[in-house]
Amino acid sequence: MKRTILLIAVAALATSLSAQTVNVHFKNGQTIVFPSGNVEFVDFSEKAPDPTVTAGAAVDLGLSVYWSSCNVGAEAPEEYGDYFAWGETKPKSSYTEKNYSFYDDNTKTYTNIGNDISGTEYDAAKANLGNDWRMPTKDEFQELLTKCTWEWSQINGINGYVVTGPNSNSIFIPAAGYSRYEVGKWVEYWTSSSSQDLARGWCIVKQNDNLHLSGLDKYYGFPIRPVTSNPNAGGDPIDHSNDYLVTDNISAAFTGGSISTINGVIRSGSVLNVKFTNASNEVVTLIGAEIHDSGNSAGNNLLSEEVEVAAGTSKSYSVKLVSNMAKPVICFTYRYNGKKYKAEATYSSLF
Repeated sequence: MKRTILLIAVAALATSLSAQTVNVHFKNGQTIVFPSGNVEFVDFSEKAPDPTVTAGAAVDLGLSVYWSSCNVGAEAPEEYGDYFAWGETKPKSSYTEKNYSFYDDNTKTYTNIGNDISGTEYDAAKANLGNDWRMPTKDEFQELLTKCTWEWSQINGINGYVVTGPNSNSIFIPAAGYSRYEVGKWVEYWTSSSSQDLARGWCIVKQNDNLHLSGLDKYYGFPIRPVTSNPNAGGDPIDHSNDYLVTDNISAAFTGGSISTINGVIRSGSVLNVKFTNASNEVVTLIGAEIHDSGNSAGNNLLSEEVEVAAGTSKSYSVKLVSNMAKPVICFTYRYNGKKYKAEATYSSLF
């Protein structure tokens, strides 16, 4: 059952017609701030009986931190997501000691980037999902091991553990393996904690039905299950007031190109120039670009890797059509503050 809170709107109007933000105050002292111009209405919904499965949802298991419902790079709880070497913030095609960013093959030595990288520039969760998220520490994973029940199960045919907290809420941790090997069998996830040996980092490991914490080589590619602050533990308020202000200032456009047409249709082989513009004051991450014809997909992602787009800058690309198109549409996908958004533009002969 859903009911709209009219009282909030009435009180807001009575107080000030020029309010700039909507401030949500929780009993534990936490405050979340939103710009009033972006709030259409506020309502209460009944809590779903099952654990939230939305990508990036924060799940309260009754522990010191909230755990994400999904791995970094995943859009559903059973998806494996991306794999990262310890301290690296981008996935790659292979994971070897030689291509590890913090290993010098000439001197055979490892670079010390800290005993705990949670929340630092080397934290893949923070780098990919925004400041609200970070890698779990060894102690936080140990808490997940000792205070929760772990039951081997499946979701949509994918093996993994249903992890149930003291408050009966649950998350699903898929058996993603390591470096894309042993998927469906092994559970290996990075913590943010380094072992005393610079070559090794602490991770949670399930091999041959034995679930424990272990120090393994940092160059291995493991998935990451992020955590966020437990609002019941206090701390500074999380400010989301710029979320929509940022996305409102992202745009896609066609800017010209070498084009051949026949009967109003742009021919295959024509080259269209496109632009992704970030006119906001925050950095966003461009994660996908695809050109299609009125909803019909044509070709793969135009990007070979994710690209950070600084505030007030743009990225331009040239796209060669792989088929005839009557009305090309460019769709850019980008990430900001842990959420994915799209910016689209339809081709026009008038630039």
